Amino acid sequence: MNRMLTKGFLLLAVLSVVLAGSAAAMLLLVPGGERGENFGVSLWVILIVLAADLVYMVFHLLAGRNGRIPLSLLRETAATSALYTAFVLVNTAVSDFWLGLSKTAYITTHVLGFLILAVGGGVLSVLSLSSGEDDTDTSLRRSRLFVLTTRIASLAEEMSLCAYRDMVSGTIEGLKDLEEAIRFSDPESIGGSESEDRIANAVDDLEEKGRRFLALGSGEERKKTAEEMGQILEMAFSAMKAESGRIFKADTEEE
Repeated sequence: MNRMLTKGFLLLAVLSVVLAGSAAAMLLLVPGGERGENFGVSLWVILIVLAADLVYMVFHLLAGRNGRIPLSLLRETAATSALYTAFVLVNTAVSDFWLGLSKTAYITTHVLGFLILAVGGGVLSVLSLSSGEDDTDTSLRRSRLFVLTTRIASLAEEMSLCAYRDMVSGTIEGLKDLEEAIRFSDPESIGGSESEDRIANAVDDLEEKGRRFLALGSGEERKKTAEEMGQILEMAFSAMKAESGRIFKADTEEE
């Protein structure tokens, strides 16, 4: 529950109380004869925004508790709602009671404020969230690829220390090249789910064949296993090149 009570949500709750107090004050303190043409507009705007705030706060708590909506999106939406509520309070005080704008001009200020703050702020919140998700996804891809490079380097080191390393010298070099290619690659170029799965499966097969190579007692079987590892390495490099080529082609077409 505490995670859902963000600063934006708490500020929205406070502003909603002030908004409700403002509506009550307008009804109780402004005599009927002194209510100008903007009085009804101000009152209806305040009541509508207040109702929207209350509905959103209930939704915020329920959705955050159930985990149906990302907390980051709720946080951004609460902040946007609080900002718009503050605008309504300030605009009502300044444009109506202080400047005394005409009814048309006064309504225009509310419409513009809604479009800029509520709609525009909502769009920016979604875009900001999408950007954050992209950054997180890239970070996760980089972490997964790092794990793959660690496994490949460990296998290459293990095979280079065995008594039959001369039989797999080419495979050892291939493992080192694959580890280096993945380590210095752009996560976006081989971070797609399909290509990454193919490379991960290749690493699994390489580890399995490598353990088998070290455990075999027959030279002929070891030779066959070394050839199989070479084929798997070629498949891994092909997967990387194919995905890199696809990304390059897509970028070229966009340009």
